[in-house]
Amino acid sequence: MIKRILIPLDPSPYTDSALEIGTAMAKINNARLTGLVVLDIPGIEKSIGPVPLGGLYYAEKMEKAHRQKAETRIHELLQKFRQKCESAGVEFQEAELQGSPSERIIRESIFYDAIIIGMRTYFHFETQDTPGDSLEKVLDQTITPVYAVPEKLVIPHLTDEKMNVLIAFDGSLPSARAMQRFAQLAPVDVFNVRLLISEPDEKKAHYYLNQAEIYLNCHNVNQVQQEWIREDIIEAIDENYLDWAHILVVGAHSKSGLFGFKVGSLTRHLIKLARKTILIGQ
Repeated sequence: MIKRILIPLDPSPYTDSALEIGTAMAKINNARLTGLVVLDIPGIEKSIGPVPLGGLYYAEKMEKAHRQKAETRIHELLQKFRQKCESAGVEFQEAELQGSPSERIIRESIFYDAIIIGMRTYFHFETQDTPGDSLEKVLDQTITPVYAVPEKLVIPHLTDEKMNVLIAFDGSLPSARAMQRFAQLAPVDVFNVRLLISEPDEKKAHYYLNQAEIYLNCHNVNQVQQEWIREDIIEAIDENYLDWAHILVVGAHSKSGLFGFKVGSLTRHLIKLARKTILIGQ
């Protein structure tokens, strides 16, 4: 069960989606949200670059301007987080740190049950307007499950209907870890689950599906439908499952890092597509 959720904040629509799903999860689980902002000191210093002889005064002035801009934005982000949590009626706390955003997120995440973060991140907002690589770095090192959210979030009102979850399971350790994380964190009776396997061997496929369903049932995830296909899983999900699913559960190889995968891997494909929320089991 989820009791502590970490949401790193940046000034983008992806953070809006993270807050939306975060408050919904907090209400269901009676969990506490932490809104984390990081003043990117290394990024500010790097943006100024080498200081030429006689340029120290201007470099210090520029650094001060970047800091002031960042502190104003941080105040706005925390205020927005606070207002969202108060409006949703969930317990929350605020955290303000300094350093490399990805490193601070990774360090803090060990004390949380889940991270909710955008599929595109803008944590270097003091010095750049383009997406950074924080999600890649977090996925490569954190031990905490990561919910990566798209810019436009699609989730139902859980008081009226259940959430559709697609678990891409092939019997591998990464996919099994992701399934376990989902089962251990999932509240009871709010999900319709489809277990999907792409496997040419029918006997092997049904063995994995049956064992996975037993595991989920033991964790009170009872609305489970098995799906066996032979075709490529990426094409099948794009054509037949992506519109149905609200959340997709996928694995990540922690040793090599997500973006060390071969081109075309499912997890990387879903992040690049950025249409639906994915739970990446760590």
